[in-house]
Amino acid sequence: MVKIKASKLRDVEIITDTGIRLGWVYDMSFDEETGNILVIVAEPDEDLDVSEFVTDHEGLLLIPTSAIKSIGEVIIVDSNKLAVKSKLRRPRSF
Repeated sequence: MVKIKASKLRDVEIITDTGIRLGWVYDMSFDEETGNILVIVAEPDEDLDVSEFVTDHEGLLLIPTSAIKSIGEVIIVDSNKLAVKSKLRRPRSF
């Protein structure tokens, strides 16, 4: 396993495995008890419609670490595992 310093990830571009540019790493959110990274917080690309993506109160994208496929010159995210609002909606009960 290769170790990467968090400071090296700042401003790294994030794209999906289908080629959609999501934005750039802004920050990370950690679990205080375990120290595990929960989400990467990203500044969205100016051309990205963020209305379907999960964002924080500042409009920054919240990308779960479970969606990350690879980290290198860019971060590749599995579009099928990306947190989008339509996946989080619960069906209505009738």
